[in-house]
Amino acid sequence: MATLDAMAAPRVVVSRATYLKRAAPWLLLLPSLATTLLFLVVPLGFLAVLSLTRGSSFFQTPVFTADNFRTILGDQPYLIYTTIFQAVGSTAIDLVFGFPFAYILVRKVHYRDLVRALMAFPLFGTLYLSFGLSFIFLPDTTFGKMLVALGMNPVSFLYSTPTVLFALAVGSFPFMVVNIATALQNVEVTLEEASAMLGASAWQTLTRVLFPLTRSGMLAGSLLCFGWNMGVYIVPLLLGTTDDQRVLAVSMYVRAVRQNDYGMAAAQGIVLMVMASIVTYVSLRYSRGALAD
Repeated sequence: MATLDAMAAPRVVVSRATYLKRAAPWLLLLPSLATTLLFLVVPLGFLAVLSLTRGSSFFQTPVFTADNFRTILGDQPYLIYTTIFQAVGSTAIDLVFGFPFAYILVRKVHYRDLVRALMAFPLFGTLYLSFGLSFIFLPDTTFGKMLVALGMNPVSFLYSTPTVLFALAVGSFPFMVVNIATALQNVEVTLEEASAMLGASAWQTLTRVLFPLTRSGMLAGSLLCFGWNMGVYIVPLLLGTTDDQRVLAVSMYVRAVRQNDYGMAAAQGIVLMVMASIVTYVSLRYSRGALAD
């Protein structure tokens, strides 16, 4: 019997070692899974339940209803249209000006770290950016006096759709530049030189060499800018007209903070999140794996 026990003991040790080896990856993932569950899944579940209640009844006697979503999709589609328009417009501005800026940053500028540090200032808050632009366009400022001298009314620039798009684009500009610059750093300069030696023009090199090789950066930057600008509410609130303020982010703020209609605010948040998810999925689906390049 003693001999049999001695032979069986090593098998138990090997079995435990194998078990620990197999469980090690899951044990390492446990903190991240717990964090995701606690700070992502649970809040989203709470938001989903809250969106199906009327007004602030969730915190008293919940009255469950789907009227919030019916109102958003049936009576308030302009909130969705305006939100998409501002997000797409500002993202397009970032893309048009972000690519040449990133190219100059990567190929021409020697103090790249300093420029990148300066670019981080808009990320400190759209509130400061909005207040700064509102003061710049006042008639008594230097820029305002220049506009008056040119026969323009600076106040008309202050409260307008172009100003809202410009402010949103400035706030998210670093996202676009950083992603495109990262993609450009992986493109060898010799490819541009070879294209020029083969007789390609600058435009042909840009469209046939640089654009295809940096599409992952452009797509990543566009998705970040689009998602960021969809949730900004202070810019249209301070710089926009009444029509510019008819976006989901501003409506969520008004419903939750001023009207205590938490059910409608939560429903608008769900719609905003679904819109961002759809855009991300469609972009990744039809970009043919650009982000994986």
